[in-house]
Amino acid sequence: MNLNSKIWIICGGISEERDVSLRSGKNVYEACLSLGYKNSKLFDWSTNTSLIEIIEAKNKNLIDAALLMTHGNFGEDGCLQGFLEILAIPYSGSLRESSTIGMNKTRTKEILAFYSLPVLRTYSIEEVLNSNSIKNDFILKPKLGGSSVGITKFNSKEEFIEFVSNNQGIKEKTEKYFIEEFIKGTELTASIIPLSNKVKDKSNTYQDGDLISLPLLELRPKKEFYDYEAKYTEGMTEFILPAKLDKELTEKIHHIAVQSYKVLHCKSCVRVDFIIDQETNHPYILELNTLPGMTNTSDLPAQAKAAGMSYNELVELLIENI
Repeated sequence: MNLNSKIWIICGGISEERDVSLRSGKNVYEACLSLGYKNSKLFDWSTNTSLIEIIEAKNKNLIDAALLMTHGNFGEDGCLQGFLEILAIPYSGSLRESSTIGMNKTRTKEILAFYSLPVLRTYSIEEVLNSNSIKNDFILKPKLGGSSVGITKFNSKEEFIEFVSNNQGIKEKTEKYFIEEFIKGTELTASIIPLSNKVKDKSNTYQDGDLISLPLLELRPKKEFYDYEAKYTEGMTEFILPAKLDKELTEKIHHIAVQSYKVLHCKSCVRVDFIIDQETNHPYILELNTLPGMTNTSDLPAQAKAAGMSYNELVELLIENI
């Protein structure tokens, strides 16, 4: 890539995370212009037919590469990545296979567990309804999707039974959801980036070969857990950066995050979310995000800033790693 490259910032999409994606895209587009990429184009993918414009642009040599700010289904799960690969358009973020796996929370957990990385056990809806396999508070999550969309907490099995009986959609699509035991503890996130000289403050970072884990970010939501509202509403979550953890636990989480990145063969920048059990002090991986948000309240830019990297420098790193 060079300053004359025709870079399209693709955002929007047709998932429930469209609004967040538009905010990420706008910020990144403005950064590209500020960096001197004068041929940048902000592209709002709003309908299925929008993709035809990308095909036409490729045929007319109007697009050299894509910066993906898409979140959720179709934009983050390998679908858009595969489409761009067919057109031979280089793009930012992890490749198709890693994107597909990373979007599927249960598949991600299965692979991480195979490599002895710590994850919480998952349960099917049927297991919870038909047995006493889980007795404590628990959370219902969609297997696909991000931004904490569709997450619901239950305080008892009886409460869950009533919920299922009143929601026909859940009963008809049980295979699209899974259940985790609710763990009380500290929520935090690690962000992994390619090695870069733009990281000026390395005091709270962790390096493993050509990867850097940025300062850990502790999340203290004002709600019971870090849901969509807490994630994207300013003032709903207190951010502790760097996280207030002892050195040994900090190093352990950095190491686990980097190993997760490697196991899933990720590329560019990735966010790994954790929860630390308050009783055992044991960290568990909750999920990986292969296209982290770039909004004003997103974690990755905040963690980059804590390492001495500006927003524009982070965007430049994304471009360099297309």
